[in-house]
Amino acid sequence: MLFEKSKLYKNKLFNSLLILICLILIFIGKLDLIALRNLSSFLTDFFSPISNFVSKPALELENVIKDVQSATFLRDENIKLKSENRRLKIIETKLANTESELIELKKLLNFKIDRNKIIFTGRVLNISGGTFAKTMVINGGSVDGIKKGQPVISSLGLVGSIISVGPSSSRVLLTIDINSMIPSYLTQSGWPAIAQGENGKLLKLRFLSSEAKPIIGEIIETSGHGGVFPSGVNVGKIISMSNGNYYVQPLPNPQKLRFVSIISNGNLENRKKSTGFAPLQGDQNKINLKGFNKFSN
Repeated sequence: MLFEKSKLYKNKLFNSLLILICLILIFIGKLDLIALRNLSSFLTDFFSPISNFVSKPALELENVIKDVQSATFLRDENIKLKSENRRLKIIETKLANTESELIELKKLLNFKIDRNKIIFTGRVLNISGGTFAKTMVINGGSVDGIKKGQPVISSLGLVGSIISVGPSSSRVLLTIDINSMIPSYLTQSGWPAIAQGENGKLLKLRFLSSEAKPIIGEIIETSGHGGVFPSGVNVGKIISMSNGNYYVQPLPNPQKLRFVSIISNGNLENRKKSTGFAPLQGDQNKINLKGFNKFSN
């Protein structure tokens, strides 16, 4: 009995609340909504500057973060571009060196020597710049057919001669060494002379006739006398005269040489094979030897 009364009371209370809520909704619906809209606009206008003030640092921070990210990206790209630039410069340098080597080799291969054969063309390994010796080492030896005394040339002219031979390397006595003496002749006047090294950068003309009048700039070539060097190879050009002495600048610069060729000195080799008896010669009006035609009748 009591349970039924309590249940009935709860139902009445629930119905009363529903009726009250309906009345409140009807009352709100009857209110003037313009006042509410005005209040909403006022609150929006009031909080808008505050919102802008609060959001501005956040926007600035966001822009700073974007700038940092952009700077980091640009720095990485800059590092990559610098690395690529260095790599391209290295490649360019290698290509330039290869091109210059090919040009030098081409000139060396086109360098013609009459009655002489190129035995070996190799790379210069080392150049001695000592006070008492002017030599270079090349990467060719006895296994390549190189022998002591053979001439060494470049695309510009005479470099020197072989003084020692190993299995895979040889030493060259340069023309500028004081022990180097090259039978030569003046190409314009034909006078013979000996071009001797001075252990410096120049050669000195020795045993030159007092009648000879060399010209500054005149080219000196090997005469072939003695059979050590073939005739007609450029030795250098006369660049100065002092106290009656003429000085020759070698055409090949040893410091700039990268490739040289060794040629056979056929005249000397044939002389070594001879029996020691000179053949009889008929009467001739001139000697067929470059640089010595001045002495012919």
